[in-house]
Amino acid sequence: MILLSLGAGIVLMVGKKKSETVEQTEAQPEVRKLVDEAVISPISSFDGSAIWYFNASGQLFRVMLDGSGLTEFPLPALTTGSLIQALWPQQGNDFIITTITSIGEVKYHYDNDQKKYVQLPEAVQSLDWMPDGERILYVWKAGDNTQQLKIAVPDSSGFSTIAELFWLDYVVKVSPTGDRALVYRSKPTQELNKIYQVDIESGKFDPVVEEGKNIGAVWVPGGEKFIFAQERALGATRLLMYNFSNRQVTDLDLATSIDKISVDPTGKTLYAAAGKSGIPGEEFVKLDLLTFNQETYYQPEQDTKVKSLLEIKGKLYFVNLFDNKLYYIAK
Repeated sequence: MILLSLGAGIVLMVGKKKSETVEQTEAQPEVRKLVDEAVISPISSFDGSAIWYFNASGQLFRVMLDGSGLTEFPLPALTTGSLIQALWPQQGNDFIITTITSIGEVKYHYDNDQKKYVQLPEAVQSLDWMPDGERILYVWKAGDNTQQLKIAVPDSSGFSTIAELFWLDYVVKVSPTGDRALVYRSKPTQELNKIYQVDIESGKFDPVVEEGKNIGAVWVPGGEKFIFAQERALGATRLLMYNFSNRQVTDLDLATSIDKISVDPTGKTLYAAAGKSGIPGEEFVKLDLLTFNQETYYQPEQDTKVKSLLEIKGKLYFVNLFDNKLYYIAK
């Protein structure tokens, strides 16, 4: 069991002949291991008291934020493939996993009421949860090689078609409010890759980011802003933010990728792991999304490569790419 260091510091008692001096020393921040096995798709519990994750065998676990209380949640065994990703809803107990097999990727919906996995049709491509946790928005590859944007219950039944799509490799990202989604290509072949918004009720498409080779996006809580990654010269990646209220794009002055950031529940603060010259690996940065003031949150002494960054109650948790284990920053 690993304990978080939350005290005010270490008290040192220094003895003298006629008096006693108490010296209080601040505990130094450090990276500590939370889980001693490779983890996949870690996510905060709804109440922020624990982290859920899969291991490489497809087992689902919950661990408390201090490393205690490791508990397995029993699931049916996967009959084929190896788990590579889990897609969690904003609410509810269902989830969708992706496995890799000898013939490609296979997606499954876990029905918590029925306690079973349901395999999704091969025609289901990119997908995302609606905020209610009871429906999904997804790209459907039809038999005649056309594609549509559809909405349905998680096993893809009872669907409605929202719009016809031009490209098969579109990625969909549903807004926290559920009224619209971002759509962009996952495998752009040119230097321009626009980001569109689609009205989920009407199916109307509108371009929102019309410049640059955009390669990823994530919504900011509240649904009025989103962060997106733009590829620059020599493959360098830059983060920017789009604000729907004033239609402005702001360069966040961060050279990193979408899977290395986390926005707090208020939507006011962004945390990121980004490379910096002169230090091994990546440093952790804190950015105010209202003033755009940026400060160093923590510089690890050891070489660290981050993915799946999580901010939970003011603390940062992450997967280290060197061993795929779960760590946190004790401050």
